[in-house]
Amino acid sequence: MGIQISAQQSKLTINNYSTYDFHGQLMATPLGTCYPMVSIADPAIPNQLIVPASSSFNLSTYSDGLASGISSFLVTTSPTNPATVRAPSHPTLSSTGPISINTDWRHTKFQMYFAGTGTPVSSGGTNIPETYFNGNLGDGTNSCFSGPTNVSSFYGYAEWYTISSGSIKYTFIDIF
Repeated sequence: MGIQISAQQSKLTINNYSTYDFHGQLMATPLGTCYPMVSIADPAIPNQLIVPASSSFNLSTYSDGLASGISSFLVTTSPTNPATVRAPSHPTLSSTGPISINTDWRHTKFQMYFAGTGTPVSSGGTNIPETYFNGNLGDGTNSCFSGPTNVSSFYGYAEWYTISSGSIKYTFIDIF
C-alpha cells in the first residue's frame, strides 16, 4: 500500500495504514531555500493529495502525474512570482528538467478524514475539546515550513523519515 512520488533527488512513498483518508499538501523544495517550490495542484481540491485508507497508488516522477490522477502541480520560482499551474508533462518537471533536479520532498501539512467522507477526524461533541488527527510533518531541513518528523494523536500516528540505498534516497510518510 502507498503512494510513491519521485522528485529528482528522492522517491517519496506515503503509506496510509490507517482507517482514515489522508488529505495533505505536499511540497518539494531545494535544501536550504524555498524556491523553486512544487506542490500538488488539483482544481477540485487545491493543493491536496488524497491517500485513501489502506490504499495503493504509485507515481514515479512529476511527469507521470497525469497517469496517476494528479492533473497539475503548482510551481513557485520566487517569493515575488505567483504560483504557476504546470501540467505534469511540462518540460521543467521532466526527470531532467531544472525544477526536478533542484527539488526534494520536504514537507506535508495534513488532515485525516473519515474514510470516503468530507468529515475530518475529531472527537466532536458539544462540551468535548476537539482532538484532531492533523499536523505538519517535514524532514527537518526546510527553512520555509516548520514541522516535526512525527505527529501523535488520540486517533493515530504519522511519521516522516528518509533512508538511502546506494545512490537512491527514499523518503517515507507512514500513517498508522
